[in-house]
This record gives sequence, structure tokens and C-alpha cells, in this order.
Amino acid sequence: MKSGHLLSYISTYSAARVGIATGQGYPSVNLIIYGLIRLILVKPVVSYYSYIMVEQFLGLIVAFYAGWIFFKDSKKSALIFAIVLRTSAYVMHNDYGRADIGEVWALIFVPLALIGYYSITARKEYTKGALILSLGLSLELYSHILTAAITILFLIGIYILHLLGDRKSLVIELKSLICGVILFALESLVILVPLIDLLRKDIATPGSILWDNYDYSPLKLVELSLTNSIGMGSENIGIILLLLTFIGIFFWKKISTNIRKIYIISILLLVLITNIFPWSLLQNTPLRIIQFPWRLLAIIIVLLSVCSVVTLDNTRMLKVWGIILVTIVSITAVVVSEQNFISNEESMYHIARSDKDIADPWDKLINSSNYNKMLSINQTADTNKYFTYNDYNKKSARENDVSIFNHEVSIGNYRKRISNKDIESGYQEVTYKLRNLPTNGGKLTLPFVIYDKNNYKVYLNDRKVEFYENEYSQLQIIKDKNLQNMDVKVKYFVPIMYKVANVVSFLVSGISILFLLYIEYKNKKKQGDFIDVE
Repeated sequence: MKSGHLLSYISTYSAARVGIATGQGYPSVNLIIYGLIRLILVKPVVSYYSYIMVEQFLGLIVAFYAGWIFFKDSKKSALIFAIVLRTSAYVMHNDYGRADIGEVWALIFVPLALIGYYSITARKEYTKGALILSLGLSLELYSHILTAAITILFLIGIYILHLLGDRKSLVIELKSLICGVILFALESLVILVPLIDLLRKDIATPGSILWDNYDYSPLKLVELSLTNSIGMGSENIGIILLLLTFIGIFFWKKISTNIRKIYIISILLLVLITNIFPWSLLQNTPLRIIQFPWRLLAIIIVLLSVCSVVTLDNTRMLKVWGIILVTIVSITAVVVSEQNFISNEESMYHIARSDKDIADPWDKLINSSNYNKMLSINQTADTNKYFTYNDYNKKSARENDVSIFNHEVSIGNYRKRISNKDIESGYQEVTYKLRNLPTNGGKLTLPFVIYDKNNYKVYLNDRKVEFYENEYSQLQIIKDKNLQNMDVKVKYFVPIMYKVANVVSFLVSGISILFLLYIEYKNKKKQGDFIDVE
């Protein structure tokens, strides 16, 4: 952002600065908000927690809006829904235990996608539903591809079940859903175009987990939920959702058919994410992309939060005092869980202080004094063998990853490791300051991964030169005889296709939001006119 750009496609500051296309495989639109916060507040740790605060605030707004639609303009129900959902243990677990900012930002928009689908199939609000569905899915995709994929798979499954019982509005529903899909695709071009372009190449995608060893049992789910744990490896729904789900059983006869369906789906999904289901049988199917079956909790907590509001309504708690009580209990549960998490972290780990700590950072704590040194380890450590980041690296480059990640240059039989201080990073560019090379000429191999030669330019001592790509997809240039000192700059240029996709995405997204606001305005005006007539 300091260099005047919002998005990056290759890593020239992080991931050992070898040009891996992490920006194409891992969406980072949500990081724009962090960048703005960091530019304003400057202090990194304060900025990080402020970022989480903004995420929670936005999550509450989106959840309230989704609840407001579902519960037919009931502000009390919408407020309870938002509070119960956004203070659930799974949301807090992603905020703190996993610190997965991509996934937790995607969680914000899951309720939006679900209520969009519900508006189409249950409310028959076809235009509004298509807009909300497309925006929900695209906003998920802007932060985390897998969460969007899981949501889409869930909606496809639910719609198939829906068609088994109700096909009266099949044609108009399909038209609306197709419109939603088209809008989603257009709004998501900013992510989809670079991603599809990347996947056309022979790249290493994130590995799947061996489901033979999946040990997430029903007992573990219940135990973690009862303790409202948010630490690493503590995926659960939390004590509030667990208790309200249990209490809801006693009001089964009072709840509507639609809520019963949601309740049953929620319980079945809870069973599905445990090892009762034979996940090992699906190890070699496309479903393995979800990696962890408990990721379905992203859907489950939304559905259970809906059921929880209905349960509270049946206990006559949807009054001001009930809202205050639920809010106090929810916030208390969050604070207690956070304090337990902090205590556990401090008992297991210590703040990185020495150079040895900085060099081996995985089990160390970061604070304001060591942040810059810790986070700049890619620019300061002279060896990177502890960190070979291969997600979305080219498969050919993986065969030589130790050499690449340790920043080795070679020509003929000569091989030398470049010190990090001799590598300068820029926006999607790296400059190598090479000194005291051998006098012989030939192809000089650099520790930089090339994906598509058409998108790169290389400069030798400020002069543009031709470059090559070896069998490991590494950058090569011709070194003249007796040339021992040189500066080599490799620069990545964003393809025009990506730039057009970005413009189309943000234009369509903006138009969709404005059209949705217009529909809400018209609906509100109609309600006002109706009240005046009454």
C-alpha cells in the first residue's frame, strides 16, 4: 500500500522472497483493511487487535442484517442472533487460537450467503435473494477460498433436498439462482481470474489431511464446547450454543416446519463432522479439498444460532431484559475464554527476546518490541531451510526448494548463498546485489521462481536483458565473462487480464450493493405507506 498498490500476486517480501504466487492462491482483499489500520495507527500489535475489533464489529452488522431478514424485521431477534453467533467459540477460536484472519473474515459473510439462498427458496424474493447470495459468496471468496467452496457445496446439497419436497417454483428459482451465480462469478473475477490462471500451471496446492487419522469424536466436540475453549485444536460450537441446542429439543412441538428442518440439518452436520462418519472413505474424492471436516462449523454455527433465537423466544426471553442477559452471558463467556487462552499461551510459550528465539519463531510470542525483527526474518536471516513455503509454488521448483529458499546462485559448478542483506525487496520485484562472482561466463541461475515468462522483466545493471527458465522454473540470465559484480532486478508485471477482472469485479459488486440498497429502500417505503393507510 505504501508503494501505491492494493493487491499483490507474488511474494517479494514474505515466503523467503523467492517469488511464490501466494497472492494468487490466497485471497487478500481483507488485508486492505488491515493495511489502512496499520498506516493510521502505525503500532503493529495495536493495529492487529484493532483489525480483529473491526472484523467483529462488521461481523455483528452483517449477522444483524441477515437475522433481520430471516426473522422478518424483528430487531430483537436479529440482535440476539448476531450476539450469539459472533461470540460463539468457533468464531473466537479462529480469531485467537488459529489466528486465521482469512477464514475468520470469510465467516463474517456466511450468514449473508445463507440468507440469500433462503430468500430465494423460502421467501420467493428472487431479485433480492440473488443479490444477497452473490455478495455473500463473493465476499467470502475475497478472504478465503475454502470457506466459499464449503458454502457452495452445502447450498447445492440443500437445494437438491429442497427439490425432493417442493418443485412448484422450480423454473423461477433456478432463474434466480443462476442470476446469483452469474453475479457471483462477475463479482469474484478479481480472485477467480488469477486463481484459474495459476491452476493451469503445474503448481503445488495446499496438501490434504489423512482422514484415516481424523480423531474429532462426538465426546471431544461436547467437552470442548462445555469448556468454551478457543485455543489451537479446540474447534467447537461453545457452551451457549450447546446448551440452547439441547434446550430447544423440549420445544420441538412449538417450532415451525422450517425451523425443524434447520434444527435437523444442524444436528446431522454436527454428527457428520465427527469421526462417526467414515471420512477415510472420501480421502481420494474432490471433498478432500476441505482438509478438516470440522470446517463445516462455519455453516453449523449460523444454523444453530437461528435455532437458539427460536428457543429463547419460546422461553419468553426476547424482551429487553432477555437481550441484556444474553449479551452479558455471551460477553462473560468470551472474556473468560480469552483469559484462559492467554494464560495457557503464556504458560507454554515465552516472548522472543534473543536472536536464537527469533531464528526459531514457531513457539514464541510476539510483542511490540520484537515484532519488526520477528516479522522481517525473511529479510535478515541468512538461512531459510526451516521455512520452505510450498503452497502454490511450482512443482518443478519444489524439487530444488532447499537451494531456492536458501537463496543460492549458481553458474557452472560454482554455487554461492546470497546474504539477505544483498537482496532488496520492492512491490512485486526483487533486486540481487551480486559481488565477487567467478570470471567465467554462462547462464547464471537465481533463487527466483518464474510462472509465466510473459509477465516478467529482468534488468542487469539497469539494462533490460533477456532471461531464461531452467528445469526447476528458476530465473536464469546470461553472465558475461569477467563480469563479477552486478545488480539483477526481476520485476513482475500484472497481466492486463487481471486488471480488467479487478475493475469488472468492483464495478459489479458496487452496482449489486447499490441495487440491494434501492430494494431495501423501496420495501421500507412500502411498509411506511402501508402503516400510513392503516
